[in-house]
Amino acid sequence: MARQGTGPKRLDEPTVTAADWAEAALQLIAEAGLNALTVDTLARRLGVTKGSFYWHFKSRQDLLAAALGRWEQRATTESIAGLSAVSDPLLRLQFMMNAATEPPRARSVYAALAVGADDPVVRQVLNGVASARINYLESCYREAGLAETKAAAMAIFAYAAYRGLLQLAHEAPGALPAAWPVYADIVRQTFIPAVTRGPAPPQKVTSVQGNRKAASSHLPGRKKR
Repeated sequence: MARQGTGPKRLDEPTVTAADWAEAALQLIAEAGLNALTVDTLARRLGVTKGSFYWHFKSRQDLLAAALGRWEQRATTESIAGLSAVSDPLLRLQFMMNAATEPPRARSVYAALAVGADDPVVRQVLNGVASARINYLESCYREAGLAETKAAAMAIFAYAAYRGLLQLAHEAPGALPAAWPVYADIVRQTFIPAVTRGPAPPQKVTSVQGNRKAASSHLPGRKKR
């Protein structure tokens, strides 16, 4: 197999960097699960010997930590930084809900890691990712006008729904929604708060009929014609 590396060439062959090993580890985890991650398998994929691995890492756990750190940086830290450039919190929530309602893949790094959460390295990273994402959701809800307690509850609810969908794709992909636009609409209606508008200004009325019209215009669900 041809060597798969991004480092400087040596004897006309690209060298394999620590980043190459970490990226290959993430791909293997997504495809076959955490238990499939072995040095031998990755070495064959990269077209190198195990000596290349031990040049960069002391153990499989060191590689796993590096791979998960790479995933956490890309999937959480960089994503949050990009979203924070958007000033409108409702628009940020819309972007997040749109991303969360994309049809998930049956195989993904996140779903595979959830299965292997007993591993201390995996558990620590998953905890950090979940905490960062929930905290960011909560800050967006608070900026959008929700009270502190409700913002915290909505953030957990929204993230739990997203995680549940990923897990469902992993465990029972046939149970996923058949009509994605309908599902996405329900998610947006549930997790993006409506803009609260102030009460209508008082109106002067000079007759009983005018009073009735003014009162009826403020009934819940009443549409203005």
